[in-house]
Amino acid sequence: MMNLILSLITPRPLITPRPLIAPRPHRLYWLLAGLLIGVASLFVVQRAQAIERGPLNAALLATVQVIVPVAAEQDSYSTGSGTILSESGLILTNYHVMADIEKEKLYNRDGFAGIGVNPTNLKGRPVLKYAAHLVASNPILDLALLRITGLLEDESLPLPENLGLTVIEIGDSQALQIGDEINAFGFPSIGGDTVTFTSGIVSGFEDQEEDGYAEWLKVDLNINHGNSGGLATNSAGEFVGVPTQGRQDIGMLGLVRDGNMAIEWVRRVLLDEPSTTQSNPDGPAVLNVRFTKSIDSKGAARKPDVRFDSGLDTLYATFDFVNFSNGGKFQFTWYHDGFQIFGDGVVWDFGNEGSTWVNVYDDNELADGYYELEIEYDGEQIYRSGVVVGEAKQANSASFGSITFAEGVTDDDEPIGPGTNFADISTIYAFFPVNGVENGTKWTRRWSIDGEVATEADGVWSDGNIDFTWISLASNDGTLPVGRYLLELLIEDKVVQTGEMDIVEPDVRAPTVADVMVVGTVREADNQRRMVSGATIFFLNPGVTTAEFLDDPKQGLVFAEGISDEDGAYQLDKKVTPGSIYAAIVYKEGYKIIQVDDFEIPIDATNPYEVTITLERR
Repeated sequence: MMNLILSLITPRPLITPRPLIAPRPHRLYWLLAGLLIGVASLFVVQRAQAIERGPLNAALLATVQVIVPVAAEQDSYSTGSGTILSESGLILTNYHVMADIEKEKLYNRDGFAGIGVNPTNLKGRPVLKYAAHLVASNPILDLALLRITGLLEDESLPLPENLGLTVIEIGDSQALQIGDEINAFGFPSIGGDTVTFTSGIVSGFEDQEEDGYAEWLKVDLNINHGNSGGLATNSAGEFVGVPTQGRQDIGMLGLVRDGNMAIEWVRRVLLDEPSTTQSNPDGPAVLNVRFTKSIDSKGAARKPDVRFDSGLDTLYATFDFVNFSNGGKFQFTWYHDGFQIFGDGVVWDFGNEGSTWVNVYDDNELADGYYELEIEYDGEQIYRSGVVVGEAKQANSASFGSITFAEGVTDDDEPIGPGTNFADISTIYAFFPVNGVENGTKWTRRWSIDGEVATEADGVWSDGNIDFTWISLASNDGTLPVGRYLLELLIEDKVVQTGEMDIVEPDVRAPTVADVMVVGTVREADNQRRMVSGATIFFLNPGVTTAEFLDDPKQGLVFAEGISDEDGAYQLDKKVTPGSIYAAIVYKEGYKIIQVDDFEIPIDATNPYEVTITLERR
């Protein structure tokens, strides 16, 4: 006798990017000085030492401190380190920096963290400057991806166009061999309050899953509390891993999460295939459906797949649900080779969002064939797809036609803006004809960028006998990265169709000279060792003179600005273009005003470009 059961586990809340509601005393605040009129001196220009000192300093600047309030304990914080992956503020760290890894519970409900950025001279404490929130996490890999979302002093204020971040170069961790140099960067507690650099060698590799791929690098570095989530580089200063934990059982060696594995995970969570079946993005939906023959104690799928061998007695489907309401009608139906075999429903009483599962089993074994699960909510179908148990469908005559790429799709499923070159888009659509593909046929979508696989998804065909369809690829980080894209469509693991297109810069005619950020210190002319805090530095829009600005000071005339901190250090909030000329003004009460109308950024300026300012007392 076949038994069919709906099983609901206690829903686990999903992480949503809401602003953190935390006690104000847990935040650090800065009072920025207003515009103060003073008197003149001169600019002393020199190249930034950070870049000239090479990849070591670049790696130090790419390392940030991560401070996470623990909501359950007053005045308690989890501290760790992170690596800057993008100028827009993506930061990679360990999951255990953000959460209790044993309980898989975030330290605060919004996945909030304060981010400390190293000063450009690398000698002082990190400046707690930005607020960040969790984008994605993986407790199994012990990885978490954060995004800077606001200023720590006030998250409601808009972020500056230039966050002043140094991005790490990505290396190839699989090229490392035993005995190769490896470096660690972070904020270990034994290193005090400033960034710490240690160097050692790769002592070995650890294949934890015993699948032929080493997930860990064993290093002769003592990974201490606070190092977690930081940066590991090769001798070229390229990212090759995430320092994660010390191992006393193997002689105080440290374990570093393999960098290639970490970057592959980041790419997968930033690129996804949005659902084409959910007509209302704000309506009830089930996401991340996974079919499996077993689940763990928390209801998560173990080794999900799209095809299972004969002899299976239980089939599970795990999924996340969003935008549900208590009191709604949840209906599910199982089909076998197109025929309904069971249906049931419940009045929903499990909250707005979370995770659950349903299953089907037979005391003997499930018959071979194509099993579909259909889910309805309040009478509307929100999901239908399935898996195969037993022998695969014969697909010798099945194929997909030529691929057409487009920047959008109409309500009638027609392409909008078809082409092969696109710029500044967050989602790309791929349309293609379908020929003879039967339900239950395994098919695969594989997207590559510049020759590297970015994301790959297997599925079982469940759309029946249709003439054409479309899929899409989206970026969870705003826009799709520039590069050459290849889409491969596979049927039963065989490539049957390919298509290529390019994502290009918004203006390919733009100058190739890279913009640079301006940093430096403000000093007293009479005593070069005395720093000046609270000085306001303005770079004006090209063509605007200092006289025009002082005659009628309007914010719209300002191109970039910065204020020196207690150590005299400053950084403009917007990058400047090498080869361009700007008018510049420096104000500080009690000092002479600086007015320069023809300050030129050299065409060969390196990033960051350092400008030391000296002020004379009035």
